[in-house]
Amino acid sequence: MHLYSIETGNFKLDGGAMFGVVPKVLWEKTNPADSSNKIEMSARCLLIEDGKRLILVDAGLGNKQSEKFFSHYSRFGDATLESSLKLNGFSTDDVTDVLFTHLHFDHCGGATKREGDKIIPLLKMLVFGVLKNIGTGQT
Repeated sequence: MHLYSIETGNFKLDGGAMFGVVPKVLWEKTNPADSSNKIEMSARCLLIEDGKRLILVDAGLGNKQSEKFFSHYSRFGDATLESSLKLNGFSTDDVTDVLFTHLHFDHCGGATKREGDKIIPLLKMLVFGVLKNIGTGQT
């Protein structure tokens, strides 16, 4: 089994929103905020190769969202799901399964892409699962 860290892009989010009740004086030492209180974040996925399957955990940011959408998140850098898979010797066609940890844009936005006015699947096979809340047993 091989594990790969797949870079899918960088963006910025409000530091207070990310760290919640943790005082800024603590988190700003390792995550300095800009003048808008935004900190740099990286969206990474996990690629699991087991010889039979190539499993992608999350799909990263994607780039199909509008300029207005990304103006709130200050996307930067050149990494994409496709380019990072290629750097590791794979393509999106090689991925057999996709598991989303949750459905925030920075975890599932890369599953589709924009072609003109259309949004199309980037990954040929998506396997969706619903995880139960360990505490409640609810789905």
